[in-house]
Amino acid sequence: MQIQNTIQIILLILILISVNKNLIKKSKLILKRTVVVTTWYLSKLYPKTKNLVVFGAENGRGFRGNPKYLFLEMVKNPELTCVWISKDPNVVSELTEKGYLAFKYKSLKGILYQLRAKLVIHSHSINDDFYKVLLGGAISYNTWHGVGLKKVWGANKNTFTYKILHEKSFIKRFFGKFVVKTNSAKTNYVVSTSEKVSSYYPETYLVPKENVLELGQVRNDIFFSESEEDADVPTFLKENKIITYMPTHRSFGKIDTDINLVFDFQELDQFCEKTGYIFVIKRHMYSSGYIPKQYKHIIDISEENIDPQFLLKYTDILLTDYSSCYTDFLLLDRPVAFYCYDLETYLKKSNEMYHGYFDVTPGPKTRNFAELMQSLEEYVKDPTLYQDERNRVLNVFYSSGNQGKVLEKQVTYLYKNILKI
Repeated sequence: MQIQNTIQIILLILILISVNKNLIKKSKLILKRTVVVTTWYLSKLYPKTKNLVVFGAENGRGFRGNPKYLFLEMVKNPELTCVWISKDPNVVSELTEKGYLAFKYKSLKGILYQLRAKLVIHSHSINDDFYKVLLGGAISYNTWHGVGLKKVWGANKNTFTYKILHEKSFIKRFFGKFVVKTNSAKTNYVVSTSEKVSSYYPETYLVPKENVLELGQVRNDIFFSESEEDADVPTFLKENKIITYMPTHRSFGKIDTDINLVFDFQELDQFCEKTGYIFVIKRHMYSSGYIPKQYKHIIDISEENIDPQFLLKYTDILLTDYSSCYTDFLLLDRPVAFYCYDLETYLKKSNEMYHGYFDVTPGPKTRNFAELMQSLEEYVKDPTLYQDERNRVLNVFYSSGNQGKVLEKQVTYLYKNILKI
């Protein structure tokens, strides 16, 4: 009788689960997170290879950014084994053909290298750039991918991390923290660019103050010298005066406005014809809207594989909105304008900001297309407009020691203080 009752209870539970889709969904999520957390903790037990360094960047999709240049320098060191991990088979093939060690992040060798790595160097989170469950026992060196206005990660109220850390329920907060922890490694460092930026990085990246390293952005070294990579930059960028439009995303495209609704491309093309400029558009991957190709002086390179830093290097006037690209562009001391046609909506429905928008945007803030065209006219006549403001804001985001080349000092720090070689 007791066995029959037990079977009936189990059967009843299974029936309730089967008819409750939300319960099924929650059960799967709990199971998945349990597996992730367990695997992450077990990975801490796997022996690490002292001089093995694993690199990744761009959400695991590209060979660029700060980690790229650290990789190309550190791979020269015979004491190290440097491996690039990617989610993109094309990146793996490209690097393998050049003689470097590169593997897919879930391939057998990729998994083994990640498990054994002492140090992982990346541009986003280990969740984005690697197979995070393998890195519980590693040292994470997060170079990040810019110095911007937007609150991210632990400081962004819309993220899972923020919600868990501020969860009122002790039980949810207690178990949620285990999941949050898997987005970090055993020991974590993050690279900053100035004292002001360093002040909000502990909250953002969940690292102690002493692990915020004010060492600059290696990817910007290309601004200050020529290299073989400059030869690969499209000729039209080198031979023309360039205005570049580089907007950010709005809640990953959810509240984006079609670009054709905020630009009059015919008028813009006529302006470029008159002034001798080419208007280059490099939209965020989440942006929407088709740009007609009939305009002679407007070129959309959003789908082309052009490194954004080299695009900035050959840009004469930058147009953006809330993107961090302008803080790097300040290192070049060239005009920047801000097209903030949806500022209120952006602040309300997308990211909060670390700074007051009008306090750290050294250029005209235009709210409609007519204002934008007026600001471009003024910059064409006098590129020195807002120069003092640009210098002031540059010093907010970049300390004087980080306004030039920084590769050598970063590599030296990694060798001496982290790898201890």
